[in-house]
Amino acid sequence: MGMSSYILDLEDRFYDIVSDAVKSSEHVSEALAVAIKNKDMVPCFNEHEITEMVGDFWNDFWSKYNGR
Repeated sequence: MGMSSYILDLEDRFYDIVSDAVKSSEHVSEALAVAIKNKDMVPCFNEHEITEMVGDFWNDFWSKYNGR
């Protein structure tokens, strides 16, 4: 496994962790806390990018239940 493959695998696992956190959280701040806790998996993302990503995941997931 090359280094780029390893990095992409870590990124995919990070997305899975955030997605699971969004599904199990009652508020977006809970999912954001999980993402920030695991940010070492994606060192190329800064906190602002992670915050935006969690917000996007949150909106995408919960919009299915709000009829949007």
